Amino acid sequence: AIIQNPYVQKNDQGVYEVTDAGKQFLDETVTNSVGNVYGFTDKLTPLTIAAAMARLSRRGDDMRVTLLDEFALTAGKDEQLLKRIITAFGDDSVQQLTGQYIVVENASNLLTKKLEWGRLAAYLEQSTRYIYYDQKNKDGSYKYHVPEHLPTDLKTAYCAHLDEIFRLYSQMVHQLTKYVTDMSSTPAEERDMAWKGAVRAQACDAIRPVLPVATTSTVGIFASGQALESLIMHLLADPLPEARKTGDDMLVEARKVNAAFLERADKPDRGGAWIAYQANKHTAVKKLAQEYLPDNHASTTDPVQLTSVWPRNEFDLVPDMLYEHSNLPLKQIQEEVATWPYEKRLQIFEAYIGERLNRRHKPGRALEKAHYSWDLVCDYGIFRDLQRHRMVDDLEWQELTPRYGYDMPKLVEEAGLTEEFEQCFEISLKLHSLLQANGFALEAQYATLLGHKMRWKITYNAREAFHLHELRTSPQGHPGYRKLVQQMHEKLSEIHPLLGEAMKFVNQGEDAELTRLAAERYTQFKLQQLDNK
Repeated sequence: AIIQNPYVQKNDQGVYEVTDAGKQFLDETVTNSVGNVYGFTDKLTPLTIAAAMARLSRRGDDMRVTLLDEFALTAGKDEQLLKRIITAFGDDSVQQLTGQYIVVENASNLLTKKLEWGRLAAYLEQSTRYIYYDQKNKDGSYKYHVPEHLPTDLKTAYCAHLDEIFRLYSQMVHQLTKYVTDMSSTPAEERDMAWKGAVRAQACDAIRPVLPVATTSTVGIFASGQALESLIMHLLADPLPEARKTGDDMLVEARKVNAAFLERADKPDRGGAWIAYQANKHTAVKKLAQEYLPDNHASTTDPVQLTSVWPRNEFDLVPDMLYEHSNLPLKQIQEEVATWPYEKRLQIFEAYIGERLNRRHKPGRALEKAHYSWDLVCDYGIFRDLQRHRMVDDLEWQELTPRYGYDMPKLVEEAGLTEEFEQCFEISLKLHSLLQANGFALEAQYATLLGHKMRWKITYNAREAFHLHELRTSPQGHPGYRKLVQQMHEKLSEIHPLLGEAMKFVNQGEDAELTRLAAERYTQFKLQQLDNK
């Protein structure tokens, strides 16, 4: 029997009209039942909304009419509904219309970077800057990942080495906190929550380098169905067993919430074929690299290398700055601008940059045409912070190794903890060598420490440079990445002085301790305001 839809009916001209029941349904499910702009309330599931939105491309009615006609009666039957919509309108476009939260607990710091690989998702990770990692699990073990596939004797040695590193870390982080407290000139009556937070951050910053890459963390992810599927398939194609296991677990858990969007993730002819392609490609290129390239760890005297810049002349961006305000083709604008004197081009350049009152005031997309490629050597802790930037290209890193060395934080020396600090790196090197000697080269990366230097590369455009350089040199940032990005900015400014000068909120000095304290106090002030409301 045909079920009569109580929400819409056709008039004599065959046009859908919303009934009183339909108006009531819309009042409960959309924020505006008559206006041109509206959102959805929590009365509809995200899956139903995604399915309804997918119909936009194939139906000319007001989407609210489509919602009432096709989806109001089937709300709550999302799985079958979505399967029908996906079949009719394709996987990718529909996958982009809903998101999902998923959390990974006890992820090693090797895995966290793989989880955060995708550009089109949002990530939050436990901070090594504000949390003491001396707390143990319920079974009495420290918070680090143990590869289950290691032979028993090797696993025992692995745990013994990491236990000793964590013991030394726990000892040092509290000693350093006491040292910073004792050396502080802040009067006792001003040692508030903000001051305590700043002291903790300072101690954690200095001792963080001895934390092993095996240290576990929690990562929260919010992603569209498409981005989540891509992440899972990347993990399943990864050579690291921890990554593949996590990919399997994520697929199982995500399907409990949103199975329709992840149907193809492990189908042999879809996701399965893609996973095999990625894994085979990785293996083939790795084999050729080992065959054709020398097997050494060449160090560089310059940890910051600007390997490529385009264009060499920053005035080449002026035609792109003018493009949207002209009726001429780009080539003709370029020919015209080429005849202009320096002052005229500078006038356009400065007008396009505008009067920036804070770092969030960014010039337009013409700056996205300029690109900078970098080859960098820094410690893994710094890399973890900078790797989070999404508007970048060409982001890749090499396998972690102790061979590039490490730096001794000045604060650690001042506190008299040099011997314990160096001991952690000696233990790490022994474990790394032991794992490599037993054929576990990938797993040997777990033995490296956050303070070990590593090599990686990144490319980004000039507009992203405004964001990255100004954010990552702010005084409340970690001293390590502040110094690195300051050096990057100096090199950029040598080639593009106008753009470098336009990044006026790049910070080249200030007392990091004082500014971090100011930031902590501002946070406490905002929280107090919220509590008083």
